[in-house]
Amino acid sequence: MGLFGRDERTESKSPSPTEPKPRPRNSQPTGGIATLVAEGTHIEGKLKGSGDVRIEGSVKGKLESSSTVHVAEGGLVEAAVQAETVSIAGRVRGNITGSRKIELGPSADVEGDITAPRILIREGATFEGQVNMTGKKAAKNAEPAKKTEAPSATEKSK
Repeated sequence: MGLFGRDERTESKSPSPTEPKPRPRNSQPTGGIATLVAEGTHIEGKLKGSGDVRIEGSVKGKLESSSTVHVAEGGLVEAAVQAETVSIAGRVRGNITGSRKIELGPSADVEGDITAPRILIREGATFEGQVNMTGKKAAKNAEPAKKTEAPSATEKSK
């Protein structure tokens, strides 16, 4: 008989649900931040990666990620930004392209064009630039307008 009246022979050898499961070496944490540009840090040049990026300091140049870029409140980006999802709470000076979504929070201050299939601009955000919606529905709606712009050959002969 084991501790607290448990029989050691029937007790399972699986880890406790509160114990974290060991992660294989060199694997990325899920749902975590892959790259952090901390407050007081300044990066100049091209920052490119496949994981999430959080900017609390400043980046000048070009910023690319195949995942999420988050510019935190107090963060400054003077660069073209390209990512799957872009979330802005700080300042961005440059064009932003999101292959999935762009979100400007209430404290966002953006100067540049934004392009994505889904765009959300929250009340309080400051934005100066053009909004370009992309995607299948936007392309379908744009096609008929292009066809009606030029008169047909039969209309010209009248």
